Amino acid sequence: MKLLEISVETDGEAAEAVSAVFNQYNRNGTVIEEAWQGANQLPLVKVKTFLSTERSQVVLPKIEEALWHLGQLYPIPSPSVRWLSEADWAEAWKADYTVQHIGKRIVIKPSWLSYTATLDEVVIELDPGLAFGTGLHPSTRLSLEALEQHLKPGDQVLDVGTGSGISAIAAATLGASHVVALDIDDMALQVARENIARNAVERMVSLQKASLVPMPSFTISGIAAVGFPLEEGSRSIGGDQPRLFNASGLWDGAFDLLVMNITADVIAKSAHAIAQCLSIGGIFIVSGIIQSQEELVRQALSAANLTIRRRLIEKDWVTFIGQYPRRGTRCNRKEGTQSSLA
Repeated sequence: MKLLEISVETDGEAAEAVSAVFNQYNRNGTVIEEAWQGANQLPLVKVKTFLSTERSQVVLPKIEEALWHLGQLYPIPSPSVRWLSEADWAEAWKADYTVQHIGKRIVIKPSWLSYTATLDEVVIELDPGLAFGTGLHPSTRLSLEALEQHLKPGDQVLDVGTGSGISAIAAATLGASHVVALDIDDMALQVARENIARNAVERMVSLQKASLVPMPSFTISGIAAVGFPLEEGSRSIGGDQPRLFNASGLWDGAFDLLVMNITADVIAKSAHAIAQCLSIGGIFIVSGIIQSQEELVRQALSAANLTIRRRLIEKDWVTFIGQYPRRGTRCNRKEGTQSSLA
């Protein structure tokens, strides 16, 4: 059996829209990986999907047409297409994944490799499958470093856009008492569920198909893609519309720490929802921000009464760490444990 690989190299913002197109036509989902070319060049992300021989003749033209329409809104190149044997596909995507050391204690170990940990290391065994979050991308590394530095034992944690489950598993293994992990993609939730079981943290991590805000989408020739309000007749990634997290207000002020590794525009649109979920003194970690878009995020966080305390950067990717609320603000919230971000 052969598989058709379709891939597009683009920036982080457009990658979300390309991924949505792939997911619309292919239930196998997408693979998102860094395609960094050098320190003096703009960061790129490679988005891939794989089609069986039987489906390729019908689906490939539809994907190409949808990407052409998308190219009228985003500056994306034409897709690259190549055939792989099933065995080649099963092994090729593993080639770039090795044991990674992140921060002072975190070790990301692919499930097919062996590793002997030291006493103070926290090992996360991961099979990313068709989901974002391998530790290879700067935004993931930065958010994990921040998580290691600021999570306190017993914290209640919200992981928005869990992908492979990497941040939720890291929070649980670092001592969180409870982690709620959200994603809007069925494939990501399946992969996250498998990785959570693999790391034996099922009792501490709960998964939900949900979004902090109504899922931003628009329709191009019947294709749902990230970017604008959902139009009638379009459908969400994974088929059924993700529910709105905290719609009933049950989670107001419930979380001591929130981590969100998505894209700048989604973070900006979610700023008020982030604030609503955090306890007083609660810490937020938002990652996946390209430098050119960090001012957009800064303004949105400030408007939501969220104060940025630290800025981490790797290549052209930025992570903000901050707290709710700003000094002198009065609000009706659960009192969280104050911690210094100096």
